[in-house]
Amino acid sequence: MFWYHFKLSIVRLVKNRIFSLINLLGLSIGITSFFVLFIHIQNEKTYDRYIKDSNQIYRVISVPESIDDSWARSLGFIKEAVVQMPEVESLTQFSHAKEQTIRINQQKISQKDVFSVDYNFMELFEVKCLSGNRSDIEKPNVAFISELFAHTHFKDQNPIGKFFEVEKLKGEKNGGKYEIVGIIKQTPIKTHFNCEILLSQKGSLEKRYASLASRKIQWVYHYLKLKKGTSPKLITDKLVTAYNKSSLKQARGPEDYKFSLEKLTDIHLKSNRKFELKESNSKINIKLFTLISFVILIVSLVNFMSLMTINLFKRSKEFGLKSSLGAHKKHLLLQVMIEVMLLCSLSIATSLFLIELIKPTISQFYDIQFDLFYDEPIIYELILLILFVSGLIAVLFVRFILLRNTTTSETIKRGRPLAGKRLLQALMTFQILIVIILLASTILVNKQINYLLEQPLGFTKSNVLVVTQKDFSKDPYVFARELVKKTQIQSVGFIRQYFGYPTQTIPLGGFGINGTAEMSFCNIDFLETMKIQLLHDKINRSKDTITGFIVNNHLYKRLMEKHQSLENLNAYRSGIPLEENQNRLDIIGVVEDFNYNSAHQMIGDYVFLVSGSRSIARFTHIRITPGNTREAMACIQEEWKKHYPNQKMDYFFMDDKIEQQYKAENILKRILSSFSLLGVVIGIIGISTLSYFISNQRTKEIGIRKANGAKSMEIIKMLNGNFLKWLIISFLIACPIAWYFMNKWLQNFAYKTAISWWIFALAGSIVFFIVLLSVSLQSWSAARKNPIESLRYE
Repeated sequence: MFWYHFKLSIVRLVKNRIFSLINLLGLSIGITSFFVLFIHIQNEKTYDRYIKDSNQIYRVISVPESIDDSWARSLGFIKEAVVQMPEVESLTQFSHAKEQTIRINQQKISQKDVFSVDYNFMELFEVKCLSGNRSDIEKPNVAFISELFAHTHFKDQNPIGKFFEVEKLKGEKNGGKYEIVGIIKQTPIKTHFNCEILLSQKGSLEKRYASLASRKIQWVYHYLKLKKGTSPKLITDKLVTAYNKSSLKQARGPEDYKFSLEKLTDIHLKSNRKFELKESNSKINIKLFTLISFVILIVSLVNFMSLMTINLFKRSKEFGLKSSLGAHKKHLLLQVMIEVMLLCSLSIATSLFLIELIKPTISQFYDIQFDLFYDEPIIYELILLILFVSGLIAVLFVRFILLRNTTTSETIKRGRPLAGKRLLQALMTFQILIVIILLASTILVNKQINYLLEQPLGFTKSNVLVVTQKDFSKDPYVFARELVKKTQIQSVGFIRQYFGYPTQTIPLGGFGINGTAEMSFCNIDFLETMKIQLLHDKINRSKDTITGFIVNNHLYKRLMEKHQSLENLNAYRSGIPLEENQNRLDIIGVVEDFNYNSAHQMIGDYVFLVSGSRSIARFTHIRITPGNTREAMACIQEEWKKHYPNQKMDYFFMDDKIEQQYKAENILKRILSSFSLLGVVIGIIGISTLSYFISNQRTKEIGIRKANGAKSMEIIKMLNGNFLKWLIISFLIACPIAWYFMNKWLQNFAYKTAISWWIFALAGSIVFFIVLLSVSLQSWSAARKNPIESLRYE
C-alpha cells in the first residue's frame, strides 16, 4: 500500500509540475534561509563546548570597586590566592599578544595571537600536539607553533629545533630567543581564542611573572576549573578575603577590587570586555536572529500549506469518489502524508545543496564565519522538525476539515467550503501580519544604524590615517615635523591608545571626587589633529614641552560642583603629597565631550595626559588634506622609508576603525534586510495565491451579479473590500507586536532613535499596496468575464 501511494504521489507531482515547482521553490528558499540563520546561531552558541568539562571552567575577572567597565585580563595575585583553594581543580595563568613582532632568519614578521602559557593551559584547553610533548612547555625559552605557522614560514622544512626571536615581549626590550619544540593542531574554529605561537613562561619572561603577585597590573588572564558542585560565589568571596588580607591592597593604585567568575561557555556570546582574546560581533544579535529564522520558517511552512490546502480543496471530489468506493480515511491520510513528505524532502535536499553552493558568498557578504558541521545532530533534528510539522499540519487539515463528519456526497460537492474559507482567511491574515512585522523591523533597524553612524562624535573621523609605531629608538617628532611640511598633510598627533582601543583608568580621588576616569596619553597636537574642541584653554604654548591633564566636559562639570574653578582645583591638588617617582600635573584644559568608544555607551569621565614622551607616538594620527589621499599616502610612505627603512608601515583609516565598532549592527542590517525581503517575497506569493483561490471560489457569485447588471468596478470594490478588512485586522495586530520587539532591541543602545509612527504606516502601506494590487488584478480579470462563461464554469 505504501509503495502504491508513493508511486501515485510521484505521478501526481509530475503531472502538476507547475504547482509542484512553485511549492518546491518557495519552501526551498524558506528552508535555506532558516538553515543559514539557525545553523549560524547554533555555531555561535556552541563555542568552547568541545572542551572537556567546559561547564566547570571559568575566567576570573578583577575590577576596581569604583568602575563597572572591566578587562578580560586580571590581577596577577590571583594565581597565588587560588592555589590555596582546595575547591579549584586546575588553574592556568597566561598572557596574550594580539600582534607581536618576531624575527625568523633576520626577517621581521608581524605575527598575531602569540601566547605565553604554562602546562596547565595545554591541559585545560586540550591543546593537541602534532609533534613534540606538551610537557616541554615547562622548559625555558621554548615555543610551540601552529601547523599554519609552520606551513607558512617553514614550507616543507622541519621547524623542530629551529629558532626565532621575539622583540619587546610584554614591555621587555629584548623578548628573547625561542627554540621550536613542537607543532600544535590549529585551534578549532568554535573557540573564543586562536593560538598561533605558544611561548614558555620560563626563561625570558620568568622574572616578569614572578613580580605579578606584588603589582596592581593586569596583563595576564586567569582560567580555573572548579570541582563539581563548587559554587563560583564561594571562590569570589575567598578572592576578596585573600585580597583584603594581602599587602597588595596598600600598593599603588585603586584600593578596593571586586572579583567575579565568568563561565567559559558564556564568553563568546555574553562577554564584551576590553582585551578579549578574540573579537565577537554577534553578542546582541543571537535572540533576534533566532526569532527571524523561525519567523521565516513559519512563513515558508504557512505558504507551503496554503498551496497544499488549495490543491486539496481542488481534489475534494477525488476524496469523495475514493470514499464511495470503500477507501478508508487512514488510506487517504497516508496518501496526503506521503505527498507532503515527498515534497518537503525534495525541498530540504534542494536547500542543503543550495547552502553548499553559496557558503563562501554567505561568509563574505554577511561578514560571518559560516559553515555546516554534519557531525552535529542539530542539522538532522531540524530536518525531522520540518518534516514532522509539515506532515502534522497536512494530516490535521485533511482529517478535521475535509473529512470531518462529511458524507461522500458532500465531499464530492467540494467538502466544507465554509470551514475551508475560514482557514484560508486565517492563513492570509497571519501571512500579512508577519510581512508587516518584518518590514517594520527592517525599517527600524536601518533607521537606528543610520542614526548611530550620523551621531556627532565630538571629533572629525574622516581623512585621518593612523600609523602603528613600534620603533621608539628614533625620535617620532622628527618624522612628524617632516610630514607637516607637505601640503597634503594638515597636522600630525600622537596618542598611545586610539579611539576605541582599551584605555587605562585613573582614580579621581586626587581630584577630590569619587570614581575613576578613562585616560589616554597623547601630545597636544593630537587634539588639533582630531579637531577636538577646547572649551577652556589654560595651555602655556611658550613651553618646549606641554604637559598636564586635559579633561572632558563631563568630568569638568563634576569637578566644578566640588571646586567651582580650575584655579581652586589645581590649588587643591598642590596640597596632596606625592609618592616616590610621581610628578605633579595640573589641569590645563577642558575639551568638548566626545564618544571614545561608540554610541553603545554613554559618555563618561575622560582624561588626556598630555606630554612630549616618545612612547605616546604608538599610534601616529595624520590628518590628510581632503581630496589628496593618494598623493598624501605616497608622501607618508616615502618619509616612512627614510626614517624607518627596516619597519613595515602598518596603518588604518580612522573612519574604517570606527565603522568596525558598529560591525554587529551592520551585519544585523544586512541579514535582517535580505532575509526579511525573502520572507516578504514568500509571504506575498502565498497571499497572491490565496487571494486568487478565494476569488475563484466566488466565480458563480460574480456571474450572477454581472447578469443582474453589476458593473466591473462595483465587483472589484466588493472583492477588495473583504481583503481590506483582513489587511486592517492584520495591521492592528502587527503594530503592537512589532513595537514590543523593536523596543526590546533598542535597549542595547545608549543613544537610540525614536520608534516613529511612520515606520508602521510605511510598512502597512507597502503591504496594502502589494496585496490590493494583486487582488485587484485578479478581481479585474474575474469581473471582465462574460457572465454566461462564469455560470457555465460553475
